[in-house]
Formats: sequence, structure tokens, C-alpha cells
Amino acid sequence: MSREQQPKKKKRRASTLAALLEEKPKRGRPPRQVKRQNVYVALTPAQKGLMKALSQMLPAGLRRADVPDLAIAILAARMEALRRAVSDRDREIPEGITDLESLYLLWDLPLPNAEPEQKWTSLRVSPQQVIEMGRVYGTLQAVFGSNRSQAFGLGLTLLERFLGEHSLADEALTLADVRQKIHSNYL
Repeated sequence: MSREQQPKKKKRRASTLAALLEEKPKRGRPPRQVKRQNVYVALTPAQKGLMKALSQMLPAGLRRADVPDLAIAILAARMEALRRAVSDRDREIPEGITDLESLYLLWDLPLPNAEPEQKWTSLRVSPQQVIEMGRVYGTLQAVFGSNRSQAFGLGLTLLERFLGEHSLADEALTLADVRQKIHSNYL
């Protein structure tokens, strides 16, 4: 048989649009857990010990890795409540709050000890908490000149106060449930 007499095989060509859509990620919630991201802060040994103690005050399903998420969540909730308090004015922080120590005094928290020995630590935080930490840190840095470590230390102190006032260890709560309790308490 000659070449012309052979039956032609049809080549199935993939369309260009199908090839492009094949690699495009699907919209909506990812099928797997979203990875946590690193946030670097300098912590004192006392703050590291506080994180360990706070993890023991959490409900049974939560662990030490969830403490940074909750510290950032409570800090963001308290800052949002503070912003709402002055929402009718052109301010983010009330007039009497002039430095970071003023925030500690406003919220009846013990002032932080000035310990020179701090070590950089990588915290694993969920993506939404990274955004909230950036927002709160940006506000505190612009108004008071504080750094990310000081902002996170404030969050740890707020979480310590919250867990001391609300006993959650006996309840079966998820991380989202504890965040909801924080938001319903302060907002």
C-alpha cells in the first residue's frame, strides 16, 4: 500500500484552553490543610516558659503550637475593640495612650520586665493570623515604634489573662471555637 492508500490516523490534539485550565488551581477551600507560616520574634526565657504554661491551660484538643495563633487572635481582637472605641474620631488609638506601657496599664496587665536576654524564635502561625499580626504590628510600630517581638509579648500577656479568667481546659473546643470565644468576649 502506498502512503496515500493507508487509512489516516486521527491525532487527537488537546485544545489550548484545556491545557491551560489543567494547571490552574481550583477556586475555593483547598483540599488539604493550609500550611502554617513562620513568624520570627525574639522571646525571653520567661516568655517561652509562659507559652508552655499556657498550652497546659488550653482545651485537650489544642497543643503548644496553637498558643501563638491564639495570642495573635486576642491581640487583634483587643486592638479592634480599641479602634472601635475611637471610631468617630480620626484616631486609631485613644489620646491618653502614648506608649506601649500605656496599653498594658489600660488593660490592667502587669508591665513587662526588661530582660536583655532574648533569643530569636520561629513561630508557626496560620495564614490569617500572619495577616492579623502584620496589621497589629504595623499599627503599634507606627504609633509607638514598637517591634514585632514586643507586640507578640503583649499578645501572650493578654492570652495569659484571658485563660486565667476563662477556664477552657475542661471543655472540648477546637481552635476555631476558642477564637470565637475570644471575639465574642471582646468585640
